[in-house]
Amino acid sequence: MNSTYVILTYLTFVKLLTNIKLTKSMKTKSLVRFPRLIGSFIMVFLWTAFSLNAQCPTVTNPTPPPICDAAGYTFSDLSSDYVTDGGNGIVWYDADSGGSLINNNQLVEEGTYYAGDNSGSCGTRQSIVVTFQVGATGENFDQIYCSNENATVQTYISDVLSSEIPSGGSVEVYNDPALTDQANPSDALPGGAKSYYIVFVDNGGCKSQIEVGQVGVFDAPENPAPANPQTFCSDTNPTVADLNPGTAATNYSWYANVDGSGNPIQPALSPSTVLSDGNTYYIQINSFFCTSDAVPVLVEIDDPVDAGSSDSLEYCNDNLPGPFNLFDELGDTPETTGTWSGPVTTSNGYQGTVDISTLTAAGDYVFTYTVLSNNDCPDATATVTITVNETLSSGNVSASNPQSFCVADLPASFDLFTLIENYDAGGTWTQGTSSSDPVVTSTINLTGFTSGTYSFTYAQNVAPNPCPEDITTVQIIVLDDPHAGVAVNQTFCENDLASNSPFDLFDALDGSQDNDLGSWTDASDNTISNNLDLTTLNLAGSPYTFNYTIDNGTCLDTETITITVEEAPESGTANTPVEFCEGTAPSTYNLFDLLEGEDQAGTWSDDDASGALTGDTVDLSSLSPATYN
Repeated sequence: MNSTYVILTYLTFVKLLTNIKLTKSMKTKSLVRFPRLIGSFIMVFLWTAFSLNAQCPTVTNPTPPPICDAAGYTFSDLSSDYVTDGGNGIVWYDADSGGSLINNNQLVEEGTYYAGDNSGSCGTRQSIVVTFQVGATGENFDQIYCSNENATVQTYISDVLSSEIPSGGSVEVYNDPALTDQANPSDALPGGAKSYYIVFVDNGGCKSQIEVGQVGVFDAPENPAPANPQTFCSDTNPTVADLNPGTAATNYSWYANVDGSGNPIQPALSPSTVLSDGNTYYIQINSFFCTSDAVPVLVEIDDPVDAGSSDSLEYCNDNLPGPFNLFDELGDTPETTGTWSGPVTTSNGYQGTVDISTLTAAGDYVFTYTVLSNNDCPDATATVTITVNETLSSGNVSASNPQSFCVADLPASFDLFTLIENYDAGGTWTQGTSSSDPVVTSTINLTGFTSGTYSFTYAQNVAPNPCPEDITTVQIIVLDDPHAGVAVNQTFCENDLASNSPFDLFDALDGSQDNDLGSWTDASDNTISNNLDLTTLNLAGSPYTFNYTIDNGTCLDTETITITVEEAPESGTANTPVEFCEGTAPSTYNLFDLLEGEDQAGTWSDDDASGALTGDTVDLSSLSPATYN
């Protein structure tokens, strides 16, 4: 039973009394039994209230002194130490009525708590104020470590817990909440996450309640394994980017220094930072939580050996020098610790004395000077290349030189080599008399050339070839085409041949011929005089052809003229004149009646009057008396 039950009982009793009063006012009955009823009810009420209070727990000391040993102190311990069980068990609440039930196995923290029983009917609960000799710190004891820190329990104590240890006191760290397995300070913190149960102890031996710290140990990146030392050549201007990190990871940085704990001193170096000889650089791999150890790398920068700079020499195979030192041909400042190799054995060590008199075949002969490196720089080499040139001949002119062409006969493809002989191949043709004139191909197109004499030169051993230059010059003569003029063909009547003979055949040309020094030939190619006897011609042999030819020694031109002999026309023989009386002359008179034996292809003319007549008939009817021809 609880207080609620008591209150309800009391209310029922009050209601009963009320009902009795009402009944009394309404009915007239004896009230002798009423006092006895009231007394009985009061006795029942008091007994019930006493029974209820007798079952609730009793707090023996509501304000006990601070608890000395609070480590692992639970509400069951609190019940045992400060509460008397009323017979119905002991339970704890965080409020005097209502509130939340507290588990008896729960650890007690400093504060006020309220005792009740298992029935939950104790009414207002009795309270107790709990304090500890060593109070709670209220701090967060969580901590993260990386595996390469090799942290121990003592590391955790020093880093996180030491600041909260009471003066002159200590701290106890346990692996379990029952505090049965105390951690040894030298124990290594395990990988992953782990909870530690912490108890602080003051100088009097009093202990705090358990506090919990979460410790996480994350895997650190595996340390890189760069080569150490790392060597470079000064001529490569090495930078941080050239260092070998010794890891496939890409999330790393290089540093110039570390502190006393081995941690890199910021900032990280730029990849373009130039390395210094004798300096130590530190590489560290970075991850989200952890970093690798900073691994040192010593840098050594060596100077390369010097074999000098290469050079080349040229000679003609018919003018090779005597023995000389190849070393003297090297440029810059070669070291004297090298050796020579090449197609001919050398002597005198680094000087490389060589005799090249046997190298008569044209070609390049390379001699190599090698200086071995005494460090990680590469060996140095330089070369002396000796080029032996064959002395070549440009030949001599052949019997075909010079070659003459008429403009009309110029070839589109003429081989200049036909004009020389006994030459070596591989030379150069130029148009002109010098090897420095414009270069042309040996097969040349002459069709665009005009009249004149053209020189072409074949050259061998042209500079910078060291051999003496050899040239041969030939000519091509281009002649103007001769012109025999243009024919002005002639026609003669056979009855006019005698009167026009002799006939100058040059009169049958238009005068545009180059000259009159050529020759005339007839149709049978017989040479004839230009003065032609026309009487030897007749109508039956007409037309006659004659050729005029001009020859300039290389080119010729012929013009053909013709002479045509035509039959002589016949105007006939006049008959006896015809007479008419005035007024009787006909209007259409055929004039051919006046002739005999005429060719009727001619024309009539009136010699006395109008001149030429039209047709063969005339009108005589209007003529006045006279004689008309």
